Amino acid sequence: MKTDIDISLLERVRTIGPVLKANVAEGERLRRLPQESLDALSGSGLLTMLTPASMGGLEVDPVSYASVIEEAVKFDPAAAWTLTNPLLWAFFCSRLPDQGAEELLGEDPRALFAASITPPMKAKPVEGGYRISGDGRFASNCHHANWIAAACLIDDGSALPSQPIWAYIAREDCEILDTWDVLGMRATGSDDIRVDGAFVPAHRVFPFTPEIEFGSRFQGPLYRFTFIGIVATALPAVMLGIARVAIDEAAELARDKTATGSSSVLWMSPAAQSHIGQGEAALRAARALMFQTLDDVWQWVLSGRDVTTAQRADLLLAATNASESSVRVVERMHTMAGTTGIYSGNTIERCFRDIQVARQHRFYTESRYETFGRMYFGMEPDYGLVML
Repeated sequence: MKTDIDISLLERVRTIGPVLKANVAEGERLRRLPQESLDALSGSGLLTMLTPASMGGLEVDPVSYASVIEEAVKFDPAAAWTLTNPLLWAFFCSRLPDQGAEELLGEDPRALFAASITPPMKAKPVEGGYRISGDGRFASNCHHANWIAAACLIDDGSALPSQPIWAYIAREDCEILDTWDVLGMRATGSDDIRVDGAFVPAHRVFPFTPEIEFGSRFQGPLYRFTFIGIVATALPAVMLGIARVAIDEAAELARDKTATGSSSVLWMSPAAQSHIGQGEAALRAARALMFQTLDDVWQWVLSGRDVTTAQRADLLLAATNASESSVRVVERMHTMAGTTGIYSGNTIERCFRDIQVARQHRFYTESRYETFGRMYFGMEPDYGLVML
C-alpha cells in the first residue's frame, strides 16, 4: 500500500482500550455504550476522525480510519461501531449549507450523531424548512447523540414521486423507542426513534442525490472519497476485527483445551489445525482485498480525480467480501471451540453473536454481490446508496 497508516491513532485506541474492555459486560446489560466508554472515546479525539481539520477534527485518511476501527474491536466491538455510524453522519455534513454544518459541528467537533435510513420519514414543506414525522429504525448511538439524521420523502401533496432528502433533527425532538433487544452488538444502542412534526430548518437539510456541492469547510480530499467509499471503509472493518479476535481466541483456547474423549490438547488435532489455516487464509485474503481497494481509490482521489462508477463497484465488492468472509471465519472458530463457545461471557460466543447481527446490515449483505454484478455488466445498480 502507498498510504501510511497513522500509528498515533492506533496508540490512542490502545490507551483507552482497557476502559472499553472493562465496560463490555455493562454495555451488554444496558444495551447501549456505557458513559465511561463514550467519555474515553470522546476524550481521545477519535470521534472527530471524519470531521474537517478546519473545524477542529482529525480528518484522517480512509486507510488509517479502517485500521483504527479494527484496533478498537479488540477491546469492544460496540465501541468500534461507535467509531463508524456516528462519524458517517458527521461526514455527511459535508453536503449541508455552511450554516447547517456550523450549527452541527462548529461549536463542538465531537458532536455525536445517530441516523435512521429506513423506513423514510415524511417531510412536509413549511416556511423556512420542513416538519418531519415518522418512525425510524436502527438509530445506533441514539441515546448519546446530539443530532439524529433521517432519510425523508417530501410530502407536498403532489402525485409525482417524492424527492428524498436528508434531515438533521435535534435529539430532543426525537422519542427513543425501546426496541434494541437483540442477539448481538447489544451495546450499540440501535433503538428505533419516533418524530412527530419536528421543525428542521432548510440549512439542516440536503437532497439525497449523487449531485454534490461540498460546503466550504469540506474541501479536503477525504470528502471526495464519496459516501459509499467511507461506508465501505467503516462497517466492514468491524467485521474483520471481530473475525481477527475470534481466530486469536480460538488459537489460545486450542493451546490449553483437551477435547472430550481425547488425551491431547486441541491444537494437536488435524481438524483444529485445518480450522485455523482456513480461517487465517480467508481473513487475510478478505482484508488484503479491502485495504488494497481502499488504498487504490484513495490514491486516485489524492491525484485530484473523482471516484469512478467502476471504483464504487470495487469498494462495494471489497466490503461485501470482507463481511461474508468474516462471518464464515467466525462460524468456523465457533465450531472449533466446541462446547466452550456456547457459554455466555465467552469471547468466542460473543463474537458469534455480534457477527450474526452485524452481517444483517443491508449495505453488505450477500445481495450486494448482485449489485456489483449489475454494475460490472454496465447496468444501473439496484442499491442507490452506491452512487452517493
